Amino acid sequence: MKLIFPGLFALTLILGACQTQVNSNATADQVDPLDISSHDSSERPQSNFYLFANGSWLRKTEIPPAQSAWGASSTLHDTVLSRLHRILDSLSLSSNAPAGSPARQTGAFFASAMDSGGIEKKGYLPVKPELDSISAIQNKAGLFHEIAKEYSINYAPFFSFYVSADDRNSRLNAAHFDQGGLGLPNREYYFKNDTTTLKIREAYLAYITKIFTLLGQSPAESAKSAKSVFDLETAMAKISNTPVELRDPIANYHKITVVSSPEIKKLLVVFGISADTILVGQPGFYKGLNRLLNTTPLETIKNYLRFHVVSDDADYLPHDFVDAKFNFNKLLTGQKQMNERWKRMTTLVDEQLGDNLGRIYVQQYFLPADKERIGRLVDNIMATYAERIQHLDWMSDSTKQKALVKLNAIVKKIGYPDHWKDYSSLKISPDDIIANIRTTSRYEYDRAIAKIGRPVDRSEWQMTPPTIDAYYDPTQNNINFPAGILQPPFYFSSGDDAVNYGAIGLVIGHEITHGFDDQGRQYDADGNLKEWWSPEDAKRFKQRAENIINQYNGYVAADTFHLNGNLTEGENIADNGGLAIAYAAFKKTPQGKGNEKMNGLTPDQRFFLSTAQVWKMKIRRERLINMTLTNPHSTPEWRVNGPVSNMPSFYAAFQVQPTDSMYRPDSLRVKIW
Repeated sequence: MKLIFPGLFALTLILGACQTQVNSNATADQVDPLDISSHDSSERPQSNFYLFANGSWLRKTEIPPAQSAWGASSTLHDTVLSRLHRILDSLSLSSNAPAGSPARQTGAFFASAMDSGGIEKKGYLPVKPELDSISAIQNKAGLFHEIAKEYSINYAPFFSFYVSADDRNSRLNAAHFDQGGLGLPNREYYFKNDTTTLKIREAYLAYITKIFTLLGQSPAESAKSAKSVFDLETAMAKISNTPVELRDPIANYHKITVVSSPEIKKLLVVFGISADTILVGQPGFYKGLNRLLNTTPLETIKNYLRFHVVSDDADYLPHDFVDAKFNFNKLLTGQKQMNERWKRMTTLVDEQLGDNLGRIYVQQYFLPADKERIGRLVDNIMATYAERIQHLDWMSDSTKQKALVKLNAIVKKIGYPDHWKDYSSLKISPDDIIANIRTTSRYEYDRAIAKIGRPVDRSEWQMTPPTIDAYYDPTQNNINFPAGILQPPFYFSSGDDAVNYGAIGLVIGHEITHGFDDQGRQYDADGNLKEWWSPEDAKRFKQRAENIINQYNGYVAADTFHLNGNLTEGENIADNGGLAIAYAAFKKTPQGKGNEKMNGLTPDQRFFLSTAQVWKMKIRRERLINMTLTNPHSTPEWRVNGPVSNMPSFYAAFQVQPTDSMYRPDSLRVKIW
């Protein structure tokens, strides 16, 4: 569970300097980047700003059957997938490329993923060696060896293991062990008793049963095996922390001496890890898991491993396995039909050979000049952030100075990594997708193991270049914007400052604010989990953050499902801070300083409508409910209405009065950053 703070959807780039126009000289005959047709004239901006901005579009839009949601970023996502598909189609024909070359490897991987005929003929034989290995387990020592082997080839049974910076010594890598191993999204799904969750549990049990049936067990045997797996996972869920508990970085940091635990020492040996200490996020979970492994019948443990091996690989097995997994997952997403195979397999190649594919992508679709332009914008937003920190009325001067040190230490990474991974040693087959996944997974596993105890490579990325997202990494104190997001529809080269600052300016401000949200603020300028706030300032921050929690607890996402203000606290702080910073930066531009209308809208109105347009998204009910239980982001409507209701400038732009629904009394409006 590496702590990074990702965005929810596609983001974008912007040009120009904060004190100068990005491109506010759009002429009347140019297409307005604001989609006025999305507005709903029957809604008042003072009553529900999100629906006013997007209501017409929401009413008319049908979510495609293969999607769980459709919104502002969806077209960009399809565009990027199509570009990657064209690249992969050309590479799959590169049989004359040198063996081990990026073109040959990536093309062969995609060809194996698209070989549906060959996959059907093989049945589940590609996973049978692993199933046989599981059947051969005789004792706990054998179980540990099997778990370690599975981790090296793309499985993650019973818990979560990864290698990243030591939160309290961020210059060095450490082995991290966290809770994990559940088949449902999180522990809440095993215990909530509302109608929706009960149906999901029933469907999950039916899915497990179906997998065992496809493996040749009789109906009675399959039902018995499935029940044993579900009961074991329920027991694991009982010893797991809640999603909210997992958000506390201090409570989830425990450095354990290896010699103090014989069980840990045995596990590290089979994992190939040589270390005196490891980091265990949730010691209580591991104590409970050890009890479970000692008391659960061995055959039940084997059933758990069998199911998860097959379920993890189901998308790369014959269609009966693919359909079984999709039929369960659609209860969580609401999808009516599966995405086309080329889309699913293109995504897989990006996950497994991301630097090969990403290098080609940026050569074709990302200009070097873009890095410079976006870098200037980030610098401008950061300069505005510094000014805001200096003028805070609730923070002492001593803490302000430390906050500024941290802000100025943030490293911006734009587009793609400075150094590409070298996959040349990997042998990729054009007709064995599961073997290929194990090969690429073993490569990443070996890279991870080799990092333990060594300096962190701060130039490395956690996302591939074509990814349509962004993130902040607290242990490295950096903000990251992959090439995939740095394009329309969220940045418009002919757009005015108001639109661009309302969109990408918000996103940049959001990621920077993660360095100062309830989690990120606990890391210092070097990325170490270390207290740098005065006790009084920390108390004042928590009081203001508590107001954020209370505000969002009151919002309804779907039916009777309310947002979880504690779970979404960090993202809500980032949304509110990001919008405030973007607006302050916009007001430095010539357009922001003036009041000239464009298409009947003032600059401030265009800024806020641009923000609402960014979050325009229609989501299936099933996905909305899943989001409220698992996602640290609020749902789109409240990512708009929540932040703007805290901004006096929004009230002025749309004449919001105390009698209006969007109005929040000044005493309740939240301002942190």
